[in-house]
Amino acid sequence: MSNPAVLRKCRWLAPMAVASALLTSSLIGEPAPTLEDSPIRLSSNENAFGYTPKAKAEMIKALDGGSYYNRNNVGELVELCAKKEGVPESYILTTAGSGPLLMMTALAYAEPGVNVVTTEMGYTQLIRKFEERGGDVKFAPLSEDMGYDFKALGDAIDENTKIVYICNPNNPTGVLADSVELKKFVMSVPQDILVFVDEAYLELTNSSFAMATCAPLTKLRKNMMVTRTFSKGYGLAGFRIGYGIANPEVLDTIKPFYMGAPSYISAIAACEALKDTEHLAANVQKYKDVRKHVTDAFDEMGIEYAQPDGAFVYFHSGIDQQLLRDTMSENGILISGSRVSGAPEAKYAEWARVSIGTEPQMDEFLSILGGLMAKK
Repeated sequence: MSNPAVLRKCRWLAPMAVASALLTSSLIGEPAPTLEDSPIRLSSNENAFGYTPKAKAEMIKALDGGSYYNRNNVGELVELCAKKEGVPESYILTTAGSGPLLMMTALAYAEPGVNVVTTEMGYTQLIRKFEERGGDVKFAPLSEDMGYDFKALGDAIDENTKIVYICNPNNPTGVLADSVELKKFVMSVPQDILVFVDEAYLELTNSSFAMATCAPLTKLRKNMMVTRTFSKGYGLAGFRIGYGIANPEVLDTIKPFYMGAPSYISAIAACEALKDTEHLAANVQKYKDVRKHVTDAFDEMGIEYAQPDGAFVYFHSGIDQQLLRDTMSENGILISGSRVSGAPEAKYAEWARVSIGTEPQMDEFLSILGGLMAKK
């Protein structure tokens, strides 16, 4: 004989089970930009594989708290970042992406008569802001493999140098610095100069992250900063969240230019991203697989490229970079151009950077590129 209490409980649980299933399925959507009829975006190093569904679930739960500042969520993120990096919480500063840290540093250190040393063909956000504040930029040449030439970087340092800026892996070339040579160089820089290592793409490297990161050096060298973003490997570009790792005295130097903490929703997303190590590992493997798919195709086409360790490949097509970009755009694909800095424009006029997307997206790109190469 049926138990009425059990039947009532089953009737109540059934709708809940359906609702739970619907919520779970809604969390596993295909990543897509909000722009309607968006072209294939292979120009800004966005993550086409998506962020962890666990972050989406936790953000949905927390939406009703939007009328409060909820600083506790940022506090939890600081705690998790410090644990990940093996540093005290006082060494962590969270920001809306890692870009604000680059700009804050430039604003804090730049003035007429001083300089920042970096490599040609590197990332320019910090150095552009440094120049805007009246400082100078000194470029060292690339090595033969389009990586860092640490002797040349060291030779460029003078009595007016305030910052040495290194993006590793580099952007736009994508080349990863030799970890031993990089750390040896960092520790050799005069102690009164800030060494800034931007590790935005380091999670995606083919090498060991633990061996490659300079974060542990922040405990050995006071004038040192390492930055990370959740935009690349973790797939949270639209949520704008990142952090810096540095001695508290360095952070105090740039804090007068602080641009504000990330939102509590972004902090929740970043916390879940850090916790879901399996999702990060899966994303990293997708990047590696698709990156190799692209470089294998380049090898077949006879296209030269810099050895990639980031979210993109920098390649020499032999086609004018603007013509290549325009042709891709006409076919619904956005790529980046040569992104020249510190070198003659003509030297890289036939180079371009393509971000890593899904394999079908890259196949569309390769198909159009192959057609253009056949016409050369």
